Formats: sequence, C-alpha cells, structure tokens
Amino acid sequence: MKRLSLLFFLLLPYMARGTDSSLVYVLNIDSEIHAKSARILDKALSEAKNQNARAFVMRLNTFGGALDAAEKMRTALLEAPFTTVSFIDHQAASAGALISLACDSIYMSPGSTIGSASVVNQTGETMPEKYQSYMRSLMRATAEETGRDPRLAEQMVSGDTIVNLTTREALEVGLIQGQAANVEEVAALLGYEDYVIKEYQETWLDKVIGFFLLPLVQALMLMGMIGGIYFELQTPGIGFPLGVAVFCAIGYFSPLFLEGLVQYWEIIIIIAGLILLAIELFVTPGFGVLGILGLVAIGVGLTLTMIDNWVFEFKGPFPWNRILVPVALVSVTGLLSLSFIIFSVHMLFPTRVFNRIALRTNLETNNGFVGVPTLDDLAIGQEGVAFTDLRPSGKVTIGGRWVEARAAIGYISKGTRVKVVRIEGGAIFVETL
Repeated sequence: MKRLSLLFFLLLPYMARGTDSSLVYVLNIDSEIHAKSARILDKALSEAKNQNARAFVMRLNTFGGALDAAEKMRTALLEAPFTTVSFIDHQAASAGALISLACDSIYMSPGSTIGSASVVNQTGETMPEKYQSYMRSLMRATAEETGRDPRLAEQMVSGDTIVNLTTREALEVGLIQGQAANVEEVAALLGYEDYVIKEYQETWLDKVIGFFLLPLVQALMLMGMIGGIYFELQTPGIGFPLGVAVFCAIGYFSPLFLEGLVQYWEIIIIIAGLILLAIELFVTPGFGVLGILGLVAIGVGLTLTMIDNWVFEFKGPFPWNRILVPVALVSVTGLLSLSFIIFSVHMLFPTRVFNRIALRTNLETNNGFVGVPTLDDLAIGQEGVAFTDLRPSGKVTIGGRWVEARAAIGYISKGTRVKVVRIEGGAIFVETL
C-alpha cells in the first residue's frame, strides 16, 4: 500500500502536466483572400472556441484579395474570445496586412514582409482616394484596437512611400512580437511549455462547395439550367433535358445556400420571374411586358445570389466591382446559352445520338397527317360566338364546336356574335355582326 501511494505521488506532477496541455489551434491560409477565406476563418474560430483553445494561430501567406472579405475576417479576429496570432510565413500584403493587425500578436518567419495595403482593382490599378481613405481608417482603427502604431499602419496604405516591412524592420519598429521559423516556435514564444497543436482540416464538403462556387462552374450550371429547360419544352413528356436542368439548379443553388450567400427573398424573385414567364408563354398570346419582366426578374435574382450579402450593409465605399462581375457573368452566360441552343438545334437534332432523347417521328401526309386543319364543314357567312377574346387570335364556337379563329379587323371581346368572312390556309377570319 505504501509503495502504491509513493508511486501515485511520483506520477502526480506528470498527470497534472498532461491535463494542463494548452491547445493551439492553427489555420493555414495560402491563397488570395476572398469570400471562402472569410467563411473558413469563421468555421475555424468556432471550432477553436468549442475545443477550448488557448490560442488561435493563423499561418498566413497571401498577396491580398477582396477588401470586403478581409473586413469580415478583421472583425471576426477582433471579437475572438481567445488569443489570436498571425504567423506571417513569407507574405502578408494588402488585405493580409489588415487581418494580421487584427490579431493580438504577430510573428514573422525570416525573409517575410508585411504592408503595401493600397486598394487596387482587378487589373492592379490604384483605386480612387475615397477607397484609400476608407482603407486608411480601417488600418488605423485596427492598430489602435490591438495596441499598435496607427500612423505606421496608415502609411501601409498611402503616403510619400508606401510602407512594406521585412521581418527585421517590423521587429525594430515594434510592429510584431518576434521571429519564428514555424508554428512550434510561435507556441514556444507565446510561453506554452506543454501544448498540443491542431490544424483546421478542410472537409470534403468545403472542397465540393469551393468547386461549385468557381465562376466557370457557376456559368456552366446556368447554361445547363437554361438549355435543359428549353429542350424540355421542345420535347413531349418528362425526359433527360429536365434532369439536366434540375441537376444544374441543385449544383448552382445548394453551395450558395450552404455558404449563406443566398437569402430567401432572392429565391422569391427568381420564382416570381418564372411565374411571369410561364404566364406569358402559356396564357397570354404573343410575348410582351410579362415576358420581359419575367426575364429581368430571373436575371436580377440570379445576379443577387452571386453577391455576398455584406455588400448591402453599405459600410464604406460601395464595391461596384462586386456587383459588375456577377452582372457580367449572368449576361455572358445568357448569351452563350442562347448561342448554344441555336447551335444544338441545328447540329444535334439531325444526328442519331439525339434520336434517343428527342421525338423524331415524321408526320407524313400519306399517314393521315396534314400541315393545316381541314375546315370542309365551315363556310363563309356562318355565324358563331367568340369563346375567348380575339386579340387578334382566339377561339370561337361555330356549329357547336370550338375552332381557332382570328379577328379580321381589330380585337373582338369574349361573348360577341361573329360571322366567318374568309378562310385562308386553314385560318378562319371573323368579324362582329
């Protein structure tokens, strides 16, 4: 019994040490900052919180990216309930500098740089002053919040010389807390003697969502929806084209729903557009205002589904580039879909491959089929009643049956008595009595 007690007291320090291990949660960002980066950071911060992490280390290597995504990441890091660390492993330029300043501590590997945070467009040209002013205010406010020099942070955006610091320079001016070669050295510099490192692992769902959110894949999904619906309307029954349209719709909308980019009101706009288009195609004759409104509503709805809802919070200068890119994508996709449909009608229908999914029965005259209806039992002068409005086409009741007819002059209201004035090419023309 004494030996067991002695062994227990000898092992007690090691047992206590094991239970006091500090969890250091690590997120690797090695790409441009965009909406996906912001969403992954939110997920990683949530996992770190649920696992009671002592520190959150963001290993960063980026040349920058979208300002709206960087601003969301900045806010998330400032509001994190635990110690946040930016470990700059080579580059933290532009948006990368902003989110690094939002962390409690910054460490850099040898040969790394931080700075050059001017706002530029997609071609690399510097944006107007109002964008730079907004970025300077963000950099100053972030530096003030984390106890760093706001003037130095502001100089990374604009000034006589835009600041971009090396690891040694950043140490000399007190911008960073130290130099480290890897995450393990960062953990040691934070003062953790006994720690466990856990890295955020991107799930297969994250990878699938990222694939379907690529602009090219989104364009292909839109083309598949439009083309599938068109060919389904051209063929009887429910077949392969409808399946393609449904698959593309799921591939387009599901990732947007899962990532929180789509709101219900955006889907309502698209559904309303489809309803207006259906009314125009199947209820009212011709193609007019309802059809145009339906197409516009569908286009607007599809465009809005591609835009991050952060845009509509109206913080800082309005990011028109976040609007113009989806508009261009939907417009170009619509034109490409129309071109593809026209090409397919001419090239696919005559082939044997398309015979399996399209009706190809020849309606020949010797089998009893005719190109126009036979009207042998109707004659000029016969009278009837307009069964529907004739604008100018519609239906009339003559001799106890419905027939298609056209108003010879103007429009004829439903219920008006009419008479046949001429019959040409299988078409009946009537006038009011």
